[in-house]
Amino acid sequence: MPPDQAAMHANCVSLRISKRESPIFCSLFSSDRMTRTQCAEQEISMNKRIFAALSAMLMALSISACGGGSGGGSQAETGQVAVVFTDGPTDQYQRILISMSAMSLIGPGGHVDLYNGPEVTFDLLEMSDWADLAFNTKVLAGTYDKIRIELTKVELVDMVNNESEMLDKLPANGKIDLNPRGSFEVSPDFTTVIKLDMDAKKSFQVVATGNGKLQLRPIFFVDIYEGDIFLPDRLVRIFGTVDAGSIEGAGTADTSDDAFRLCDIQFISQQSGPSMASPDDCVKVYADGGPGVFDSAGIESDFSEIAENDPLTAVGFVVDSGDPLAFLGLNAVILEDGAREPGVSGGWDTTAGNVVSDQVACDADQCFDFEPAETGMTVQTRMQPGTRVFRADGIELTQADVNSGDGGSVDAVATATELLAALVVLSTDVDSGIVTGTLASIGQTGSYAVLNVTTDVGAEVRVCADDDTAIVHVLADDETVTLFDIIDFEVLEIGSVIEAFGDTDSLPVGCDIVANQVIVEAP
Repeated sequence: MPPDQAAMHANCVSLRISKRESPIFCSLFSSDRMTRTQCAEQEISMNKRIFAALSAMLMALSISACGGGSGGGSQAETGQVAVVFTDGPTDQYQRILISMSAMSLIGPGGHVDLYNGPEVTFDLLEMSDWADLAFNTKVLAGTYDKIRIELTKVELVDMVNNESEMLDKLPANGKIDLNPRGSFEVSPDFTTVIKLDMDAKKSFQVVATGNGKLQLRPIFFVDIYEGDIFLPDRLVRIFGTVDAGSIEGAGTADTSDDAFRLCDIQFISQQSGPSMASPDDCVKVYADGGPGVFDSAGIESDFSEIAENDPLTAVGFVVDSGDPLAFLGLNAVILEDGAREPGVSGGWDTTAGNVVSDQVACDADQCFDFEPAETGMTVQTRMQPGTRVFRADGIELTQADVNSGDGGSVDAVATATELLAALVVLSTDVDSGIVTGTLASIGQTGSYAVLNVTTDVGAEVRVCADDDTAIVHVLADDETVTLFDIIDFEVLEIGSVIEAFGDTDSLPVGCDIVANQVIVEAP
C-alpha cells in the first residue's frame, strides 16, 4: 500500500446522474456516513482547487502571449485520465453490447479525445457486480465540465428467449453528453479517474408508437475522482501482464512489501475491437494486505508463484500510485494468475447467477450449488480457504454469508465437474445487508418507514428507513432525469425499483434490514 494510503479516511462520494441537455442534480453519500455538511465542505475545497488551477492556466497563457522571442516557449502540460465502467444489475437482458467509437472531455477551451478510433464493443452486464478499468490516456491538463460518449450501435440479448435485438435509433446519432455537477480538473500532479455507471434497467424503453421497438434513453451515474484517489464503493478488476523486473517482496517471508506492476491493460468486458490502452500504461498492484492468490488452474497458491510476463487479473480497490511508472494503484484482495478465457474450460471467467443450495463441506473446502443465469442447470462451486466474499457495494463478507437464495457473480476457473472460485460477489443477500427488488407496499413500525420489497429472487423483505437513511429518488421522463431527496415516503410509487444497503444486526421489531442508503427508481 502506498504511504499516503496507509492512513486514508473514507472519502465523500458524489452520486451523479445525467442525460444530454438535462438538468443535473447531485446527492452526497459517504462510506462512513459523513454528514452532508462535511461533504459540501469537501466539494467547496475541491472547487477552490479547480479555480486556482484555472487561474494558474490563465496566468501562464498571459505570460506566454506577452513573451515573444524565437525560442519556442514551454510545452503544454498533460495529465492522466483513467476511465472505469460499471453497470447495475438487470433481470431483463442476458447481454447488453455497447459499441463506442469515441469519448472526449469538453471544457471552456474546446474538447480533447480520450479515445477516437475503430469501434470498440463491450458487454455492460459483465460489470453488474464490479467495475472494470477500461483504459488510461494522457490529455491536455486543464478544467473540463462535460464528458461526451459517441455510440455507434447497441445490441440487446433477451434473458428469456436468447433473441438479439439491434436498436434502430440512437439519440442524437449516438452522441451522449454527460454533465457532472461542476467542473473537474486534469492535472500533471495526479490521475483523474472517471467512473461511468450506466443504468441498464432505465436506459432501454419501449417506444410508445405501437411498434414495440426499444429506444435507448441513456442514464448514467458519473463519479469524478481527483487528487487523493480512493474508490470505496465497488471492486475494480484489472487484467494485464506482470511487468518484467517489477515484482517486489516475493523472495522474503515479510509480505509488507509485496507488489508488482501490471501493464498492457486490457478491458475485461470488451468483446471486440482494438485495445484502447497503451502497452506501456501500468497499474501498481499492492499485495501487502494478504490477498487471495490463485494459479491458472484455479488452485489456491501464494505470492511467490507470480512470475514476470504472466497474464493476471487483479481485483481490489483503486488508490493512488506510489510508483512513478504507474498511473494508478490497486490494493488487491484477489490475484488470479493466468489467462481469461470466457466459456472455455480451464480459463478464468465471471459467471452471474444464483446460489441454489446451502453450503456443504467438500474435502477441506466449502461448496454450494450455483445456477448460472437462465441456464436451468446447476454446477458445484468450491470455495477454498483463500476465496473472498464481498457485497456489490465493496463491503467484505465471510464465506458463511453465502446462502441459498443469494444472487451474484463468481470469478472462477471451470473444470469438468465444478467451478473453482477465487471471488464471490453478492448482489442480493438480505442477511449481509443488501437488497434489490421492487416496492410492494409501504408501512410503518415505530419511527421507521417500512418499504416492503419483493427481491429479484422472489423473497419478501422489510426494508426500514429513518431520518438517518440517505435516500435518493430517481425520476425519468422523455426530457429530463432528476435526483432528489425523499422526505415523504408516501410519494413513492408501488412497483418502484429499490436498491438498499444497510445493517442486519440488532434489528427493530418489524424490520429485516435497516438501510443506510437507498436508491429508488420509478417503475
